[in-house]
Amino acid sequence: MKSRFVTAALVCGLFVGSASIGLFAEPELLEPSQLRQEMMQNPAPVIEFLEANLGKLQAKIQEAGQAGKIKSPEDMKALIGEDAKNVFAKAPEFRATLKEPEYRLKLDAELIQVGAASGMINEVVGLLNNWKSGEIKESLIVTAGQLFQQSKTELTPEFDALLKEVLNSKEPKIVQFAERMLNPFFRKPDGQPFPAFPAGKKTTDGKDLTLERFKGKVLLVDFWATWCPPCRAEVPELVKTYKAFKDKGFEIIGISFDQDKAAFDKYIEENEMPWPQYFDGKGWENEVGPTYGIQSIPGMYLIDAEGKVISTDLRNGKLEEELKKILK
Repeated sequence: MKSRFVTAALVCGLFVGSASIGLFAEPELLEPSQLRQEMMQNPAPVIEFLEANLGKLQAKIQEAGQAGKIKSPEDMKALIGEDAKNVFAKAPEFRATLKEPEYRLKLDAELIQVGAASGMINEVVGLLNNWKSGEIKESLIVTAGQLFQQSKTELTPEFDALLKEVLNSKEPKIVQFAERMLNPFFRKPDGQPFPAFPAGKKTTDGKDLTLERFKGKVLLVDFWATWCPPCRAEVPELVKTYKAFKDKGFEIIGISFDQDKAAFDKYIEENEMPWPQYFDGKGWENEVGPTYGIQSIPGMYLIDAEGKVISTDLRNGKLEEELKKILK
C-alpha cells in the first residue's frame, strides 16, 4: 500500500518505536520550535532499544512479504501481534530512563506505527495522551488515524475524543482530516451512498466523470497509479474479472494518481485495460481523491446499481467473489 503521508515502513519491515502508556501524571508539552533536531534525528538509546527488540521482526516481515504472505491488514496484525505486545510490555521501564523529551517523543511517535498496524488502539490512545494539545500531538493523532484506517481497525470513543480535539487545530488540513475520520462514510462506507464525483471532471475518453454515466451497473471505483506496485499487482485480476463480467452489468472507472501521461497511456495499452480512466497528472494532488479522503492506494469501492457501497475489501480475488454473488 502506498501512502501519502506515512511511508510504508511497516510493510518494508523498517520498524522503529516504543513507548509507555500514561507514565506521567501530567502530559508533556513540546512545541516544534523547542525540538532539538540532533536528538530527534539520532536518538541513540532509542535506536539501541529498538534494534534489540524489533530486529528479528524486521527480517520476519521482509521474508513474509517476499513470500506473498502479507495480503491484508489482518495478515500483518497476525504477523506482528506477539512482537508488538512484547515491545509494549518492555517499553515503560525503558522510557522511564529517558531524560530527554525528544527521546520520549521519538519512542511514542514510532510505536504508534507498530501499535496501529497490530490493532492496539487502546495502547496507542495511551501514547497520544502522554502529550498535551498542540501541533505535535495533532500530528501524532493524524498519523495514528491514517494508520488505523489502513489496518482496518475500528475506532473507539476514546480515539474519537482525540479526533474531536484536533478539530480545534489552526491547520486547515489537520481539521479536514479529523472531520473526514469522524464522517460515517469514511469510517464505514459499506452500505452507504457513494458520494458524487467532483463536478466538471472528464475521463480520458472525453466523457463526463459522473455516477449517472454508470447508472444501473455494478461499478468498481479503483484509485490507483502505474507507479504503485500493489496497484500493478491487481491489474491482471482486474482485467480478467472485467472480461468475465462486463456483459453482465459490471463496469470499472479508474482514478489515476499518475503524473506522466505518456507512461500512463503506454501502461493502459500494454495491459489491455479498456475501462474509463480519470487522469489529471497531479499525482497526490489529484482533484478527485480528496472527495473520498484517499490517503493511500490502491483503494477500491464496489458500488451497487443504486449507488451504495457493497465493499471496499476487494483485493486478492475478493472482487470476483463479490461479483459472483451479485451478477448471476
